[in-house]
Amino acid sequence: MSTILGAEAFQQMQAADPAQMLGLVSAAARRARQHWDYGLAHPLPIERLADIQQVLICGMGGSGSTGDLLVSLCSDSHLPLRVNKSGQLPAWVDRHTLVIGVSYSGNTAETLACLTQAQQQGALLHLLSAGGEVADFAAAHQLSRVPLDGGLPPRSALFDMFFALLGSLQKLRALHLPATADTLGALSQLDQLSAAWTARPDEKAPAPLQLARQLVGLQPIIWGVSQESEWVALRWKNQLAENAKTLALWSVLPELNHNEMVAICAAHHSRQALIYLNLETATPVADSIALALAADHLAAVEQLSAAGSTRLERLLYLTYFGDFMSVYLALLQGIDPTPIEAIEQFKARLAQAQA
Repeated sequence: MSTILGAEAFQQMQAADPAQMLGLVSAAARRARQHWDYGLAHPLPIERLADIQQVLICGMGGSGSTGDLLVSLCSDSHLPLRVNKSGQLPAWVDRHTLVIGVSYSGNTAETLACLTQAQQQGALLHLLSAGGEVADFAAAHQLSRVPLDGGLPPRSALFDMFFALLGSLQKLRALHLPATADTLGALSQLDQLSAAWTARPDEKAPAPLQLARQLVGLQPIIWGVSQESEWVALRWKNQLAENAKTLALWSVLPELNHNEMVAICAAHHSRQALIYLNLETATPVADSIALALAADHLAAVEQLSAAGSTRLERLLYLTYFGDFMSVYLALLQGIDPTPIEAIEQFKARLAQAQA
């Protein structure tokens, strides 16, 4: 297969993308910088900062991924940092807990329920939304809120939400967030990746498109590494589901060596392809052995190592690669990546059931 993207193939991809999801992904780097500034302009209030002993981020879908990315980043945090993806708040939330509510639309039912419970349990609240009921809740209770630019599918606004949150939390030193210079370096890297990974006719296909070509007709199995690329693997699975309408599997090393490996090695899986996401440049010996075992039983095994000089840059590299790749996989198959009809049907039926 030629590595050059011909003009006809490019036009076919464009025709499958009437809402321009690829353009939204490409523009994510520019929007990230804008939302970093939004976060700096709307910081977490310094009152009660000394009282904070733990942090809980509440959000669903793409909004919840904001918390996952922050947890993945803050491996050296001196504060317990968790993500809650439900409408029920843990009982341990109290006045020493910072509850961060993230809802891109501002109308996520589960997140709104958690905010009400958090107030009842005496927690400190900090909110992010593009408006909606979350904005009304913040105004009614005089809570801090970082405003977001709206109008996007939440899954394509991950970097908007993440950098807005990152900017707003700069005073919370115990999280051990990246230095400002490192954050700005990561934003510059996103600009470079956006330019490099946006396909153009009659040019070499960018790396995410090349991987997508290899996955056409195959079921992806995404492997992450515990406390490293674990969440990124989940993000890839979710992006493949929403953008490419592809059911992918995901697992985490080294745990999968103690269970899933048995099923992989029990037969030849001719329609499954494995993608191993490595946050570091070197592959641990145990992971190399696992990959070699799996390679004998799968249609393909691909390894993707992150590029970047900081943990933030490497996390963003793998995340952004998956965002591009999932859209390209949709377009290569003539699938519009934007509609999410099943989610809309679920929400409509739930609303009817609760009426």
